[in-house]
Amino acid sequence: MPVPGSLKRQPIDKNEIAQLLERQFNLPKLETLAYLQMLERTSVGVDELAETLALSSGEIRNLLQTMISRGLIIRAPGSEEAFSALHPRMTMTNIFKIYEKDLVQSLRDRRATVDRVVNLLTPIYEEKKPDLN
Repeated sequence: MPVPGSLKRQPIDKNEIAQLLERQFNLPKLETLAYLQMLERTSVGVDELAETLALSSGEIRNLLQTMISRGLIIRAPGSEEAFSALHPRMTMTNIFKIYEKDLVQSLRDRRATVDRVVNLLTPIYEEKKPDLN
């Protein structure tokens, strides 16, 4: 793992990152774009983000609340209207944990379906009639 402060800034394609995270982790593109916008600043206000993303303040507030619940951002200290991005390592860990939880639940649901279908079909199989050939 690199030593903090040793990574060099490189140009990024925000849309490419947004598409990658949407494809891999089901993270909505708008959340990624908002996070990337916030990443470059200490804090970003609701109105500034609304203007940048061409959304209403109400839509931005809903988006920010979702991003807080996913662990992408926090409220900026000392302000109800400003928000700060978490460190990318923490953000990606939170995104992965949510994805992992959803995936495990999906597997459990499928396993339960398998068990139900087996329980429905087993009596039919066990009571089959012999062929009359």
